[in-house]
Amino acid sequence: MSSESTEIKDIEEIAQQADSGADVSEHFTGHFQAKQQVNLALPLELLKSIDAECQLQKISRQDWIKMVCTEKVRGIQAGRVSKAG
Repeated sequence: MSSESTEIKDIEEIAQQADSGADVSEHFTGHFQAKQQVNLALPLELLKSIDAECQLQKISRQDWIKMVCTEKVRGIQAGRVSKAG
């Protein structure tokens, strides 16, 4: 990987390079997972509860929120599949 490619900060820069005809295939290894940052306002008491869980599990707030969201969405989807089948 060239030093130029390691300096790329976001997908928009890769898209601009692709538009200009540059070979950007090295950025598509199958290991990248697209992400988007979101802002979320939570009640203070909920945030305190989340932080307490994070301390117990020794994980970051961000990792805990991603984990819980993933579990919840998978549960909802599994319920939908079982009802359809």
